[in-house]
Amino acid sequence: MVRLATIMFAAFTSAALHAEPQNLLLAGNPVEGDDPEYQEAEQIIHEQPACFKREALSKSIAKVDLLSAAYAVVGRRAVQTERYKALRARYFQGNVSKFEQWWSQEQADDLEFVKKLIAVIRTSK
Repeated sequence: MVRLATIMFAAFTSAALHAEPQNLLLAGNPVEGDDPEYQEAEQIIHEQPACFKREALSKSIAKVDLLSAAYAVVGRRAVQTERYKALRARYFQGNVSKFEQWWSQEQADDLEFVKKLIAVIRTSK
């Protein structure tokens, strides 16, 4: 059953988290691939699905409702998320209110992804 959850996780990951091309991170900006900020942001992006999966499989969220569990999983990654937000904000092409609107949607998408991931894991046990 865990194998089914892993397969479903891979499907959700490719659809939800990789909807944008990887190099779109700093689109429109002449940033070299060896730039430390770019590398840090890329590392955060690549680690996110594995971190979500690891936290979603945690036994500590097994006995709480789906929404609380999803917030716990996303919350455990708050430090990396805030670092990524700061990096994205530096290179965002638009005003602050547009960035906040975009960021709110990104957070909502992450939460929805985690809820689906937890639901798949719980139903496959």
